[in-house]
Amino acid sequence: MNFPKGQGAWIFVSHSHRDLEKVREIRNELERRGCNPLLFFLKCLDADNALLPKLIRDEIKARNWFVLCNSRAARRSKWVREEIQLVKALSKKPRKNVVVIDLEKKLKPEFKKLERLAKRATVFISYARHDEQIAKRIQDALLQHEFGVWFDENMAAEEHWADAIHSAIDEAVTCGFVLVLLSPNSLASPWCRRETEYALRLAERSERSNIIPVIIAPFARNALPRQMANLHCFDLTTRPLEMRIEELIGSLKTREME
Repeated sequence: MNFPKGQGAWIFVSHSHRDLEKVREIRNELERRGCNPLLFFLKCLDADNALLPKLIRDEIKARNWFVLCNSRAARRSKWVREEIQLVKALSKKPRKNVVVIDLEKKLKPEFKKLERLAKRATVFISYARHDEQIAKRIQDALLQHEFGVWFDENMAAEEHWADAIHSAIDEAVTCGFVLVLLSPNSLASPWCRRETEYALRLAERSERSNIIPVIIAPFARNALPRQMANLHCFDLTTRPLEMRIEELIGSLKTREME
């Protein structure tokens, strides 16, 4: 699945410029997963007495996702240590938005950490076309928190539509969270209902499912698919929408996932 340009997660990468060769491998791996890694090197930081420039300090404060590259060179760098302290001070516990990559180990096993971070920072939204306006508001809020966001495409025209549904949802679950937006529109749509029922069957298999049913408009509860009986739905209708969307995003940042 390809993100629209610029809509992958933005991830700040803290590193020593002396590790640039390995850091490039980390950058490439993040980009391969659809993320936008942010790497900075300022010549003025070569001095031992350099203070972390305001530019980078402000950049860290504005970001939500971090990769901290640990190495002998990084531990010796005063400004890298300052970066790490600032990231840890800003990140709420549990720090699921921060991963530490040990550059002194083989990188491929360490890439599993990048995979988990990219997965947590990626959200797929399944919704009825008549609910596109509210889906867009959720998307905009997620983008403000630097999540990578992908909208499902209507595959009803495909000859083997059931296979297309299953393939798209399976891939979405593998790559990140799936928000299934529930409303009278989605429950009345045969296409959306099939899509929702398949997603919920996957969710039944695990207490830490990446699939999250999200109620965006009131509807008769007897219209719910049976698979939802034991699932916790995130209800956006209980308080002002913007407030509940922010709470949903907070949940995504700390929630256990597959």
